[in-house]
Amino acid sequence: MGSLKFKTMGNATVQLWEGDKPILTTDPWLVGRAYFDSWALHHPMSDAEIESAKNSDYLWISHGHPDHLHWESLALMPKGKKVFVPNHYHDEISELLRNEGFDVEVMEYRRWYRLSENLEILCIDNINQDAILVMRFGDALLINLNDSPLCGERNFFRSLTSAHPNDKIYIFKLIGVAADMLNYVDSDGKFITDPPEQYKPGCIQSAAAQIADLGGRHYCASSSQHIYARADSRWANAYDMNHFDMVKYWNQPSVRVIEPFVTVDLETGERALDWPSLKADESQMLEGTGPDDWSEKLTEEEWQRVTAFFQQFETVKDIVDFIDLDVGGERRRVFGGEAPKWRKPRGVRFMVPRYSLLETVQWGYFDDLLIGNFMKTELINMRLYPDFSPRIAKYGGNAKVYDNKSLKAMYRHYFWRNPIGVAGFWLQNYWQVKVVRDMSDLTERLGIKPPIKWLYNKARRLVA
Repeated sequence: MGSLKFKTMGNATVQLWEGDKPILTTDPWLVGRAYFDSWALHHPMSDAEIESAKNSDYLWISHGHPDHLHWESLALMPKGKKVFVPNHYHDEISELLRNEGFDVEVMEYRRWYRLSENLEILCIDNINQDAILVMRFGDALLINLNDSPLCGERNFFRSLTSAHPNDKIYIFKLIGVAADMLNYVDSDGKFITDPPEQYKPGCIQSAAAQIADLGGRHYCASSSQHIYARADSRWANAYDMNHFDMVKYWNQPSVRVIEPFVTVDLETGERALDWPSLKADESQMLEGTGPDDWSEKLTEEEWQRVTAFFQQFETVKDIVDFIDLDVGGERRRVFGGEAPKWRKPRGVRFMVPRYSLLETVQWGYFDDLLIGNFMKTELINMRLYPDFSPRIAKYGGNAKVYDNKSLKAMYRHYFWRNPIGVAGFWLQNYWQVKVVRDMSDLTERLGIKPPIKWLYNKARRLVA
């Protein structure tokens, strides 16, 4: 049989090996780019790495983002390959994969599946339209959170880790802010996002505290170790939280930070660095802006299509008064109208190139533009979270939920499956993205933000 190993290949691609045989590969992104050429692999994968993914007995796809469901990479796979997918609210992903010739199995919530004598896996899909994979591999416990929030599953994971008989508990998780919209501008188009140094310590230490709380003993980067490649998104690389940042700011000594691009022998604990420099291959960078030309304008028929796309979202009428688009220097309102006279208007303006906008409208995944970070976003008396971005990008694009009746039905679906956990997640999410941010804005206006932030992090045990 040989030793049991796992290999982190970059972004969200993780492989499990039994001896010389690859058993399972997650979210294979092996070649090409994603998000309209905005994201590239940290470095090109070797021919041997690509072949190992093709030869893997099983694949697991977490969700529909193109760095996880990467069609160019999936086209390399042999027909009939067994693919496990979460039981997402909508079956679009499973049906698309079946149509491409894959043998697809939809995993029931929290059910164990035996793949080999040494491996069984369990999947947790969630309201974020994401998923988490748990792997019992030999005597090791691997929890692949990838880029998913816990969504009320903390106690479940605590029960798994507390019952595990040894310290071979590895947690794979995204730590960072660059995998979401950061390209915020003011009314003049001037970039207004805080510098990366203001994000890194708190982001890393908050995630480290969560990993320690879950009972993790080793941390592995996931859904990261990619780079921004387009000329209009390359600036976001400064916000990437790489291994050197982890070492600098990590403050949980009970959790060991594992290098990226590494093969770990689960029996001996030995690690082999597959990309020893840990530095990105800058040959992945593009000179231009991918398929986009920012000067291109929409035709009248195209404006009608774009407007129809946004107007289907009944679910955001209570949180935004208007949505404006600026394409090729032409600005139009595609959703809503005037705000009530008794309060300030709430709206958003997206400055976006024509090609990627039309592709997004055709396929319905607005998250691709937000995550690509070449589109610019101006917020007027509102935020994207906790409501706007999920309802447009997550629930609309992935769950196909556009009206309020369907939204309530989806909420009920996830709530009754785990009432206490989901209720706690909603409360925590509201506290973090609404109350804490409002208090942050207030303390900044009063000039007392630094000491208040220190006290807040002290209470959360993020600082010594």
